[in-house]
Amino acid sequence: MSNSSARSSLGPLFAAGLLCLAAFGSLCAQCHCHGDPSDADDWQRAAEATVEMAEPTDGIAVHPAWSKAPLPDLQPVGNLIVPHEQPLIEDLIGVRQLLVVSESNRRSDIVERLPFDAEVTDDHDFDSVEVLEIPVPATYQIDDDLSSTLDDADVAVVDTDGESRDCRQRATDAGRWRCGDDVGEVRSIRAEIEDQPRRCIRAHPPSGSRKLVVETTVDEPADILRIRAGLDNRAARLAAGDDVIYRVMVDGDHIADEQIDGHRSLWRAHDARTDGDQASLRLEVESVADEPHERRFCFNGWKLTDEQAR
Repeated sequence: MSNSSARSSLGPLFAAGLLCLAAFGSLCAQCHCHGDPSDADDWQRAAEATVEMAEPTDGIAVHPAWSKAPLPDLQPVGNLIVPHEQPLIEDLIGVRQLLVVSESNRRSDIVERLPFDAEVTDDHDFDSVEVLEIPVPATYQIDDDLSSTLDDADVAVVDTDGESRDCRQRATDAGRWRCGDDVGEVRSIRAEIEDQPRRCIRAHPPSGSRKLVVETTVDEPADILRIRAGLDNRAARLAAGDDVIYRVMVDGDHIADEQIDGHRSLWRAHDARTDGDQASLRLEVESVADEPHERRFCFNGWKLTDEQAR
């Protein structure tokens, strides 16, 4: 065989050898990063125990939040999962206790991330994984948010001359208002805001020089009515996206009049003191552009005590 023939036959062999080496290196890296394969068994056993323990008023957190290992085995109680890396007190609606499925060497980290002084009342050891039982203190428990009052709201699209067109709600449209093609539906959804999944009320701004108006009455509003609003991540990533303006009024007082940067996903809090039996809320949202491009605007609100608001 000539030297040139030898070189031509060695080329593919050399390339194949590099591919094998790269694959072996990748496999080693995965084993190194994710630990011994038996860790998967630890996650599985911990998840199965969590399913057995879980009650309807529990929330389940996986730590670190990016770990997918226990999720298949948590499917039977997937509706209880709290998917936030660092939850806000408003993210724990209806949760009386957190069951945290955590890597054992990270347990102190998740305790520090919770929005209250957390106390582990019991833990269950599965070698490299633990399940922590962490009660939510009674003073930090929140039962509902504004999405529960959406059926009783008044929702309309208002022109610049003040002419109003009410959004429609059919008998089968629980918690949902139909406002036409340019706005779509006003309803409760899950949106990714600030890289975190949030429950919020979808309220996209209309086209032209019009605004969407949502008005509702909040009963027994505690000390503080907290409103958060913003664009979801998909909207903020669109190059063609324009700014959005929203205003929040509580009992006739302006607590927010803000123009959102069309390329930022924020979930900013606005607090209004509500020392009464009821509070009236009005939210207006409009686009700075005549033809808003995928302006995925969301808002929500919570009744908080002073302690919870802190």
